[in-house]
Amino acid sequence: MHTIHCHFCGGVVRDRATIEYQPPRSSAQVALPQMGTCTCTPPIVYEDSPLDVERVERVEHIDRIKHVEHVERHKADPSDPWKGAV
Repeated sequence: MHTIHCHFCGGVVRDRATIEYQPPRSSAQVALPQMGTCTCTPPIVYEDSPLDVERVERVEHIDRIKHVEHVERHKADPSDPWKGAV
């Protein structure tokens, strides 16, 4: 089992059940991991919860995509700006 570090303080999370999972985001500032124990209440981790089964998608079957030889484009209709828009 791997070590989980709190993203707020960088400390090692001892009790995984206390983690507060936050949605991942690029603007989150994550602390550098350290060897000390996390003292945050609750520890913060910016990732999807492994207990959140709603986000798990199961793929039953994948069909191969068929190659398209030719795609015909229609000329734009000047009377309707939405027709033929690229």
